[in-house]
Amino acid sequence: MSAHSLATRYGKSLLGLAQEKGKLEEVFKDVKAIDSILENHHDLKMAFKSPIIPTDKKLTIIRKIFEGNVSDMTYKFMELVTKKRREAELHGIFAAFITQYNIIKGITPVKLTSAVKLDAPLVQNIINSLKVKEKLATVELRETVDEDIIGGFILQYDDKMLDNSVSRSLNNLKTVVEDDTYIKKYS
Repeated sequence: MSAHSLATRYGKSLLGLAQEKGKLEEVFKDVKAIDSILENHHDLKMAFKSPIIPTDKKLTIIRKIFEGNVSDMTYKFMELVTKKRREAELHGIFAAFITQYNIIKGITPVKLTSAVKLDAPLVQNIINSLKVKEKLATVELRETVDEDIIGGFILQYDDKMLDNSVSRSLNNLKTVVEDDTYIKKYS
């Protein structure tokens, strides 16, 4: 089974159990926090992926970090995944859970990249336009700054990308100029 299929299956299982027990919001909060920890702490993520570290040591790590800090359901799920020797896929499992949660709640994650930090009213205008154009109910915005795009912005959501950056326009212009088929050649 591929890592993606495994993560999706486990993520859906956790989501279904949380819904069944009426603890969806509580588990979602836990999953977001744990996923952020795994994303930002490379050593912890690598410890879970290491085949050299025995399962009982990984269970001890989970107990020391998460027991009492997350819901009992989330903690027991992490223990189960580790006992099944699938802890290397925890980050993927939690990402799959978040994706399924967003689908259920009608939330569309949107990444807005700009060369400089944009003013709040401008960001709100961009998001409102996107909501109307794409008929989106709720948008979860993540803003990033990338000076390499020079100016403008890039919007990424679902499997779509709207690139209104200056760097993209310059690259397009460069391609046109380099393709000199429009110039009449004289011998």
